[in-house]
Amino acid sequence: MKPIVLVVAGLFLCSASVPAVAVGSGSPCRSFSRDGRVKVGFRGAYDFVRGRDVAVTSSGKVVMAAALEKSETTIFGVIRLRANGSPDLSFSKNGRRTTRFTGQDVPRRVVLRGGGSILAGGSAGDAFGLAAYRKDGSNDTTFGGIGKVVTDVSGGPDQILDLRVEPDGKILAAGLAGDQFAVVRYLPTGALDPTFGDAGIVVTTDGFEGEVETVRLQPDGKLLAVGTSEYNEDSVRGLAVSRFDIDGSLDEGFGGGDGRVTTFLRDPELTRAYAVIVQPDGRIVAGGRSFGEGDYARFVVARYLPDGTLDDSFANNGVNEHFLQPYYSSVYTLARQADGKILAAGWTDRFGSADALAVARYTPGGELDETFSKNGKTYLAYGQASAAAYGVAVRGDRIIAAGEVVGSRARSSYGAVACLER
Repeated sequence: MKPIVLVVAGLFLCSASVPAVAVGSGSPCRSFSRDGRVKVGFRGAYDFVRGRDVAVTSSGKVVMAAALEKSETTIFGVIRLRANGSPDLSFSKNGRRTTRFTGQDVPRRVVLRGGGSILAGGSAGDAFGLAAYRKDGSNDTTFGGIGKVVTDVSGGPDQILDLRVEPDGKILAAGLAGDQFAVVRYLPTGALDPTFGDAGIVVTTDGFEGEVETVRLQPDGKLLAVGTSEYNEDSVRGLAVSRFDIDGSLDEGFGGGDGRVTTFLRDPELTRAYAVIVQPDGRIVAGGRSFGEGDYARFVVARYLPDGTLDDSFANNGVNEHFLQPYYSSVYTLARQADGKILAAGWTDRFGSADALAVARYTPGGELDETFSKNGKTYLAYGQASAAAYGVAVRGDRIIAAGEVVGSRARSSYGAVACLER
């Protein structure tokens, strides 16, 4: 069966050819581009379309933020698809919108605001960058006057890694500020909130001991940073989590009093966290990968109590470490279902074939959920192109993962969107 190609006003989508599968939890959504997956490009304009985050509207429309690269330039791209996977022509006439700040701009998060408007955040050169769009895809000029806002936090390289819209419409953006972390609060208009921190900005007083990958805002305003630790005396690096208080100091109530937790697994020489979420009960879930003997890489999901102690009611003393397919795989993004089950998405190898977009689901107790694709894990291949997910969201009876498909040519990359039955 040949791939189906749709060309609509410069935006093109390709569904990958796969055999028909039975409908069930973890199966590709048949009503989404027929086989549950699409490749998304900005036809002829950009060499690389790198999906980085995804949100789903109440009507089931899919919004993906992507970094668009051509030559030495990278800008924000926002793509909206209908619930069936086709481009939403009511959004900027062809389902896509671009925003340029400096030409060295990378989005990392996308969130929905009231009335169907969209907010994307990331880096604008070396500063925090936010871009706001109306429901129809036009620039939301009520935000910053032109639909975008740039905040130079540290004078060094700054980037937004997490984004949240508060119930009152204020916006919290958190991320890196030079070699520290920062939380910035904006009014709904995009102006800095003068009642928060120092004229709207809080910068941490301590850094991260190791290499940070991402941050997450807790509901109470505290900031979590995750990544990998420095080497210990055995030349092993562990999964590292630090928590900072609202005033920017390390949280003494986390990690035995110093605000830091490092988890070393039994066999791996390196464990790295790429994602973190906070459950409604305050427990913290981190996801990433572990490298062991032979450089094999496994999915890792760990859960901590609010004080940073490993949650021994979760999987094996707080950690579930496993292969998706031999021999390499990694978690890049996490989400939580309303029933407490946890989704982890990223990539896995396929016995020497191109890497596939991978999703695993865990019970609230941390075991692989056998009701999901029979063994708790599944992957979606995009032919001979390698794929990975960097964002995952749940809406109704669907799981939507978004990321990137990289072809065999040196200059071919597309956004990837996949839909699975919940």
